[in-house]
Amino acid sequence: MNSPLPHDLIRKEVRDLSEYNAGLALDRFRDAYGIDCVAKLDSNESPLGPSPRAIEAMREAAQGVARYPDAASGALRAAIARSTGAEADRIIIGNGSEDLIGVLFRAIIRAGDHVVTICPSFGLHEFGAQAFGARVTKLPFEADWSFPVEAMKAELRGAPRVLIFSSPSNPAGPAIREEAFRAIVTAADPATLICFDEAYVEFIEARHRFDALGLLQASGKPYIVLRTFSKAYGLAGARVGYGIASSAEMIKALMRMRNPFGVNAMAAAGAIEAMADTAHLERVLEDATTERQRVASALTGKGYACAPSQTNFVFFDTGRPASEFTEELRRKGILIKGWQEPPFTTWARVTMGTEAENDAFLAALPDISGKAA
Repeated sequence: MNSPLPHDLIRKEVRDLSEYNAGLALDRFRDAYGIDCVAKLDSNESPLGPSPRAIEAMREAAQGVARYPDAASGALRAAIARSTGAEADRIIIGNGSEDLIGVLFRAIIRAGDHVVTICPSFGLHEFGAQAFGARVTKLPFEADWSFPVEAMKAELRGAPRVLIFSSPSNPAGPAIREEAFRAIVTAADPATLICFDEAYVEFIEARHRFDALGLLQASGKPYIVLRTFSKAYGLAGARVGYGIASSAEMIKALMRMRNPFGVNAMAAAGAIEAMADTAHLERVLEDATTERQRVASALTGKGYACAPSQTNFVFFDTGRPASEFTEELRRKGILIKGWQEPPFTTWARVTMGTEAENDAFLAALPDISGKAA
């Protein structure tokens, strides 16, 4: 029997939060719909999975599961330092990059602080700050899906506590251009922490890449760059991400706010090998790019407006409430994510799965172009 809670036991900031819009686990889908999943395309998971080397490393690490893992994740931090050129003492490991967003806000945000992000955005960029009483300003993309640089610069003149946004963007998909990013960093007040979420950085096409980490470091301003092993590296179930900060002092502060054993030994071992297996990563990126271009073209041909993407997903306008649209697909065994953030409640995000999964998704869609199907 549920016992009633005192009316003020839960903080108002927490009571008022929106729920996180998570993908649907396969076992829960089967229980709810009574059918097998044909294509799970709602969580931006890699259809190729992790490197076989990562899986083997996790198996080996499981032999020592009776012991606590290294609280500092020293071996993984050293591997990331070698890969990125950042000093190990400026790196923090988390239970996915979402974990580090929470750690960051716990360490930084005070009630009444101002946080700036973009819209549409990754939900935790907004909810995580609101949980601690922050006021969040959400700036919409431009009509052509370029980043709202002038609006961001205008907000930065007020020295907000945190500027947090992702590139490539989740859920929309565009990647910011170097000139735009440089203008934003230049406009930031030294009192503002820049949190740059690069969860999908590996997917950016070579012609659009630039060294955002190096640009931030050269600015002399406080920053943290977030990355993950969940997407391109295929370790979504292992839950491991990392942050690279502007100073070791910031990392020390963040370490005080995280669970000291938040990253298990198997996840850390798998991440090290996943990073080392560049051939597997290249195959993942090549397949994702090919399928993204193919699916976006097919969606456009069917009459759906798509945002330009540099990720492993496509964001498109369904033309009606996305919750209804995605529910119809679920009943056909196809899972995509309907967006719930106003004013994008008619938009949905589809992950690039295998060619067969993507074909099943496209075959299930109605043609809204006005042409004969």
